[in-house]
Amino acid sequence: MFAGHYTSAFVAKRAAPRAPLWLLLLAAQFVDVLWVLAILAGVEHARLDHSLLSNPLDLYDMPWTHSLAGSVVWSAVAFAGARRWLGLATREAAAVAAVTLSHWFLDLVVHRPDLTIAGGTTKLGLALWNHPVAAWLLEVVLVVGSVQLVMTSLAGAKARTRCFRLGIVLVVLQTATTFGPIPQSVTAMVMSTLAVYVLVTLAGRWVEGR
Repeated sequence: MFAGHYTSAFVAKRAAPRAPLWLLLLAAQFVDVLWVLAILAGVEHARLDHSLLSNPLDLYDMPWTHSLAGSVVWSAVAFAGARRWLGLATREAAAVAAVTLSHWFLDLVVHRPDLTIAGGTTKLGLALWNHPVAAWLLEVVLVVGSVQLVMTSLAGAKARTRCFRLGIVLVVLQTATTFGPIPQSVTAMVMSTLAVYVLVTLAGRWVEGR
């Protein structure tokens, strides 16, 4: 899942309006940011399989970032970081942690069996990626619905307009990811996704004028 992950950030913003949107957007992809770093460092591994539909990545080794146990740890790290380093109140820090943890459960819907509970050989995934149109439609519906939800809680017409524009960009990015050309290497793919995560995080600051 890509754009659909940001659904949890928008929903959390509605539930905890004082939480910075940029931080919630970062939390939505925090696990994948760690995954990119793990791939580049050789700690986890992936390969391209151009016969796979929707997403050509064969994610055969990612026990540290994409296990459920690992996700619980990363959500705890996110909570502690939000409280200690950013000074957020418990409610807002809990929202950040919940968004971080949601990543695993949203991935479970679309991933082929490559997710684990705590590492090991048993792998989970409902494999919606094997049905590209359905996978794309799910992510678009999630983004559109959550953007509409959060817009009602944003202060000012400018912030709402910017959030709407961000939603459009996410739909376009999801469409390009699902149906567009495939990068020629795993490194190129993960670097491009990392760049998108950074830009979307910065867009969260832009939406709220921070």
